[in-house]
Amino acid sequence: MADAEDRARVQTLDTHLASLSPAETPDGWALAAYRLALALGEDASANREASLRRAIALLGRAGVLLDPERAPIEHARILNATGATWRALGNPGKSVVAFDRAASLLKGRTRPLEVGTVLSNLGLAQLESGDLPEALRTFHEALDLLRGGLGVGAEAEDRRAFASAALNRAQALLALPDEVDWRDDGAAAIATVDEALGVSSVEEGPLQVGMLRHTRGLVHMRADQCGEAVEDFTGALAVFTRPSFPFQHAIASFNRGRAKEQSAHLREALLDYESAAQLFDPRLHRAQWLEAATRLADVERRLSADLPGQTRTDHIVQLLADSAPPTRVVLLRERIGRLHTRSVDVQRAELRQLAEAALRLPIDAGDILLRDTIEILMELPDDILRSGMLAQLDALDTLPDVEQRPAHLRFDAAIQQLVMGPQRVRMREILYEAGWERP
Repeated sequence: MADAEDRARVQTLDTHLASLSPAETPDGWALAAYRLALALGEDASANREASLRRAIALLGRAGVLLDPERAPIEHARILNATGATWRALGNPGKSVVAFDRAASLLKGRTRPLEVGTVLSNLGLAQLESGDLPEALRTFHEALDLLRGGLGVGAEAEDRRAFASAALNRAQALLALPDEVDWRDDGAAAIATVDEALGVSSVEEGPLQVGMLRHTRGLVHMRADQCGEAVEDFTGALAVFTRPSFPFQHAIASFNRGRAKEQSAHLREALLDYESAAQLFDPRLHRAQWLEAATRLADVERRLSADLPGQTRTDHIVQLLADSAPPTRVVLLRERIGRLHTRSVDVQRAELRQLAEAALRLPIDAGDILLRDTIEILMELPDDILRSGMLAQLDALDTLPDVEQRPAHLRFDAAIQQLVMGPQRVRMREILYEAGWERP
């Protein structure tokens, strides 16, 4: 729907531009061309490059008609759009020229917010051009301008602009080479991020808040402060939920896995790397997927060397068993809940692996995990409930004959104690249809 709406908007703007004559109404034509160019810059289709090159041509003609002597502010906005378009085309050198000219024209002629935003764009282009020192100076200037708009009466746009520039500066500081003494720069990066977080909210800018928290984690990682990094990446994951921001969730999971691996918490790292590898699409994010899959396999090998014979699911189930009850339920709920997008065969197979690994735990620990699993399954759609119940039977069937009856008794007791009313009836129906008899 969004793609269709975008195409319709471009078509409307195109039709309007065609109705104007640059000779008869030069200003009107230039503004219409500018608006069309902005819309073309948002094209995410396979024709994106063609759209961007058309936008460059339109902006060039618009800039001639709205020249800097007669319309300096309008010309500067056209230059800002031109810089953004050249960046999208992978030409940061031309972006630097356009953004620099735009900022020069806007200074003293418009709100500091607009000047600071253009300077932040300029800093990004300088960073991409390899001029890190100049980029840092530009970001500093941008933040000084934007900070003035954060007082009484500041609007969401002001706060987002400041946070965006702060994020850019922190990431530029992260790009400083390893050979520099990074302690002061790391402290500056943390201070910059914290200042931005102080004026940001998830309601006004969830992506920005998530990126700020994630960047804070990267700064702590570089400073070998892995505990703080884990907290930061966990904060980012609270914003970058799996359904809403799958790619960002995968990146944050991967980096939290790195921090946990460096802290020698290998089972927790295994869980994060697995989550990242599952979310990255190898067709679209091959490099990221390959790195996550490689680190996952490496951690699995290290665990196998210390604990031969244990499967990945055994490690994850042991991690669940060792976790405090609230953490265990959150991890288990996430693991089971994400199966709703998978086929029923995959659901049943994965839940069977989980149930079998739980049966290999000491009885008390296994029963706790069983009860948590039943309570979570009660909350989920019928297909996962069915898969979960059948998976429990599959797992129980793998036990030696002497252990079968006690295990079935514990399974039945858990249902009897935890599940009430229609839910219990539905669970029993599924089990009876599969041929199960109460012990």
